[in-house]
Amino acid sequence: MFPALGSRDASSLPSRGSDHAPVLISLRPPSPYNHKPRPYWQEADWPCLTTKVRNWTSPPPLDNSSPNQLHRWIPSALCTLTTTIEPTAPRSRSSPMSKAWWNPLLTSLQKEFTKTTRRAKKLRTPDPRAIARQSRLGYCKAINRGKASYGAQFLAKPPRRTSGRLSS
Repeated sequence: MFPALGSRDASSLPSRGSDHAPVLISLRPPSPYNHKPRPYWQEADWPCLTTKVRNWTSPPPLDNSSPNQLHRWIPSALCTLTTTIEPTAPRSRSSPMSKAWWNPLLTSLQKEFTKTTRRAKKLRTPDPRAIARQSRLGYCKAINRGKASYGAQFLAKPPRRTSGRLSS
């Protein structure tokens, strides 16, 4: 079933005297995206990560452990491993929808563009429209410069390693 559909229940609705039964559908909004930056493993320092994994010692195993003790031990072991290796990888952007080329200047130009456009729509005279047009032109040029600058920096970087395997 579609995950946004919470439930379907027609039992509480009154009959309409027809052979058609009403269906009550309640929608559940999707869960919000987790915007925490996560490790970017493709850019990790693999030689450093390899030595950290080799030097890592797991928490002592439990003797004659019950399933509940094992369920507590596994997360603690994984937690110690992740806290050991995460510093070797840089953090990714906070959201996959974020724009890497965006900067604070573009934010201020966007606000100015929005303000002048709203004013031009409200006043409907030629002067505010010309100002809004100039604001839009400057904003679009700044976006293109930001994208071009980011693209040049991206192409100047050395290619990523394709293998993320730990060497023996």
